[in-house]
Amino acid sequence: MTDTHLLAFDPSSDEAAIRSVLERVAAAGGDVVVVAGAGVIVRAPQTVADAVADHPAVSHVGGVTLPDREPVRIRRPAPE
Repeated sequence: MTDTHLLAFDPSSDEAAIRSVLERVAAAGGDVVVVAGAGVIVRAPQTVADAVADHPAVSHVGGVTLPDREPVRIRRPAPE
């Protein structure tokens, strides 16, 4: 079963470490739902969340509930 999880990263984590965690989630069939600051919301089985929790870049893993609705796409204007 796929659940929704918040992955919080240690503020000192570099981009390569965060990318490594997200690639592990994707390789296991998970999806990135939201990226905001030092946190990422993913949909993945609990076993995947438990596995990435052991990564040194991850400071917290917890379950979250998102409302069932169509995603809203926000388009930013192109930089000039």
